[in-house]
Amino acid sequence: MFNKAISFLKTTRFKITLWYTGVFLILEVVMGIAIYLYVSNSMNNELNNSLLYQAEKIYTFVKGKDRTLLEFKPDSLYETQEDFIYDLIFDALMINPRKTFIQVKLNDKIIFRTENLEKKEFRFKDKNKPGKELFNITNKDFAPNRIRVAHLRQDPYDISVAFSTGIIDSTLNSLTEIYIIIAPIFFAVSFLGGALISAKSLSKIDKIIKKTEDITTQNLNEIIVGEESEDEYGRLTQKMNEMIRRLRTSIEYMNQFSISASHELKTPLTILRGEIEIALKSTKTPKRYREVLKSNYEETLRLINIVDKLFFISRADNTQVKLNKTKVSLYEFLCEIVNRSESLGKEKNIQIILNCEKDFEIEIDTTLMKQAIVNLIENAIKYGEEEEPIHIKTEILRNNAVKISVINRGEGISEENLEKIFERFYRSKTPKTAGGIGLGLSIVKSIVNWHNGEITVKSKQGEETEFSVII
Repeated sequence: MFNKAISFLKTTRFKITLWYTGVFLILEVVMGIAIYLYVSNSMNNELNNSLLYQAEKIYTFVKGKDRTLLEFKPDSLYETQEDFIYDLIFDALMINPRKTFIQVKLNDKIIFRTENLEKKEFRFKDKNKPGKELFNITNKDFAPNRIRVAHLRQDPYDISVAFSTGIIDSTLNSLTEIYIIIAPIFFAVSFLGGALISAKSLSKIDKIIKKTEDITTQNLNEIIVGEESEDEYGRLTQKMNEMIRRLRTSIEYMNQFSISASHELKTPLTILRGEIEIALKSTKTPKRYREVLKSNYEETLRLINIVDKLFFISRADNTQVKLNKTKVSLYEFLCEIVNRSESLGKEKNIQIILNCEKDFEIEIDTTLMKQAIVNLIENAIKYGEEEEPIHIKTEILRNNAVKISVINRGEGISEENLEKIFERFYRSKTPKTAGGIGLGLSIVKSIVNWHNGEITVKSKQGEETEFSVII
């Protein structure tokens, strides 16, 4: 049970849930802080504007009665100067009828203050600085909370309007408490939401895993459903199916390779064994022994040729071939190949004719490219008619490309076989293909591809066949 729990904690599903929960909580915190700051800022700005507006209104009212205030005398209507001022600023007091602290000084003498100030007084350090300002006072003699004060200094008046921030603090505290209460709920909802989303989104992955577990080398023809989806899972399914198809092709190739290699090796080995057994059963003449040894030598050469080609293909499949490119003269390179290949055509009285229009320097791996051209010449001799020459032509193309063509006249290649002749182990069903293993043209194509080149073939049965290498 404990191991299962540990394994679950390591799953992508659990990690996605944590990421979702973390992101959700971060957004929640950011949103909570933003709301808190917005409410705090809005309420404080509203209070500041209200206090300043009230101070300016009081100043406007008392300023209009300057002379009357300075020459005030008690009468039947106003017994004291404070009653007179209260009547003057009554409208201003009604702007904010809550527990506002108001103090009015005339020539540094308090001529009015609200009842909630009792005998307390707002005192300021810089008494002579004109203008208006906002500041805080923390004094429990006035109120248990911080007090926000708007101070207006315009000679000869000094007006102070203040209000306790208790309501603001209480509102913000309530907002914080609400946030603390709902935070665990947000956490639970985000965790459950993350779990549901991860489970839903990864369910397709579970199906892919289950299907891949069912696919073995025995049923590589099966595919994973879901390629039609245009999301990431569709692309994953598509790539998985492509991988399965590549595996199927590789396994089929390996099976074909094993069967073909076994078959090709078995034939010369059987011949060798049979001739050696016959030679050992009874005494033979020296001439007969020489014939047996000659036949064995030919079969041994055939075996070496087969093994060399199989080894070459194996190296090619494992990307162990590294090109050693050098610049060489095209004419000299082809002349050397022609001179070495002339002996191959003597049996059929086939002449090899080189037609190199223009000498040109090419950068190639001479060993590998020589092997490719020689293979094409060997094929041309093998499938060509007797006494019909083989032509090797060159042509300089655009972008410094070179075309080397090997042309012979013979039985030709059918359209059906043209698409298959470069496949490994493919051999057309003709008497002339006996003894081959179907790797020559495949090796030629690999060598040309390594040079970033192209090989093409044109042929008509009973007419000319032309293999062209473009590098």
